[in-house]
Amino acid sequence: MSTLQPNSSRLSSMQVIRFLVAAIALCFLVGATFFAARAGLSKMDTKAALTSGSLTAAERAVDLTPSDPDAHYARALALSFNGEEREAVKEYERAAVLRPRDYFLWLSLGAARDEAGDEAGALAAFREAVRLAPFYAQPHWQLGNVLLRAGHMDEAFVEMRRAAESNSSLTPQLIDLAWTIYNGDVSSVEKAIEPQTAQARVALAHFAARHGKSVDAAGIFRSIENVSEDDRRAFLTELLAAKDFRAAYEVWSKKDVRVEAGFTDGGFEEQVNLDETGFGWRIARDVQAVRVSVDNVQPHGGKSCLRLDWKGDANPSVPVIQQLVLVEPGARYRLHFSVRTDQLVTGGLPLVVISDPATNDSHELARSNPFKGRTSAWQDYAVEFITGKETEAVVVSLKRQSCSSNPCPIFGSIWLDDFSLDKL
Repeated sequence: MSTLQPNSSRLSSMQVIRFLVAAIALCFLVGATFFAARAGLSKMDTKAALTSGSLTAAERAVDLTPSDPDAHYARALALSFNGEEREAVKEYERAAVLRPRDYFLWLSLGAARDEAGDEAGALAAFREAVRLAPFYAQPHWQLGNVLLRAGHMDEAFVEMRRAAESNSSLTPQLIDLAWTIYNGDVSSVEKAIEPQTAQARVALAHFAARHGKSVDAAGIFRSIENVSEDDRRAFLTELLAAKDFRAAYEVWSKKDVRVEAGFTDGGFEEQVNLDETGFGWRIARDVQAVRVSVDNVQPHGGKSCLRLDWKGDANPSVPVIQQLVLVEPGARYRLHFSVRTDQLVTGGLPLVVISDPATNDSHELARSNPFKGRTSAWQDYAVEFITGKETEAVVVSLKRQSCSSNPCPIFGSIWLDDFSLDKL
């Protein structure tokens, strides 16, 4: 019997160890399950609080997991919804302490402190958010706003510029803010926002143009290198719509304008650009039964002229071709051009009309005599007119006399050449 006792004792020890291990594992499992359940319930309450602003759900989440920064953030948000700003600040602070490297929590804390009137605390929180997320836009923007209200203008614009560089959608807000602060002084606004990209400078030019600073806007636009044609066309269209013709010409021609520029390609020596939106020849695309082309057979001068061939019904009131030309206000001018026709048959003969595009009804200043139906040689025409006191440009267009019917049929060909404008 005595020889069996050591083995029996060893067996009992092994059983005890196994029991203890199993008990510990069970306790660990129960504990893990308990804490997992609490964490799961806390997450559910946190989500509910964030979705609905329920303070009850948020407080339950904090009770379940007091070391969870998300629960404290949810409670802070719920407190804020309920108007308890000071208590909300404390919860944001707890959340930031529990997760100190989360820039968003510092950003939220800064906003809460700012709302509660704690300027110094807001600045400290926003500066920490900037330190943690230096390439994100919102920390810089929020810090800049508080600095601006605190009177630190230069530092404020440094931060807001960085925000706009990170997120270009903030550029219009930055320009608008600077414009208000500096009372529309373009030079001061440009210095404050320091636009670094072409798009930022384009945005500033558009803003200045819309606020009556077309000359400054044109100067800014002309300083932009490698501007896209789409941007140039859009800006030109805006200036023309505002009837700022000299500024528009600067953008179109890419140079300063000191005096009137006269006709562009008045002799039709270059191919007509069908997409012209500025100060070159513009051909109407919606005119029926007419074909427009550059012709090098028997021009009046130079190497070519413009030919128009009509064959069918067309609206006589729609200009077939026109050009916007800079002039001086209150001045007398004489328009010269040459015409040749062939087999022109219509109840509404073509003629040239000069009008003022700055007036609401494009007031007509003068018109030429109607073209003759058939000429074997070039005919020279001259038309005198006086510009209005505020006229900066005129439109010279090829139209037709009124007909008894519309559309009005027209057949035959005309050639145009050597348009020029002399100030008398």
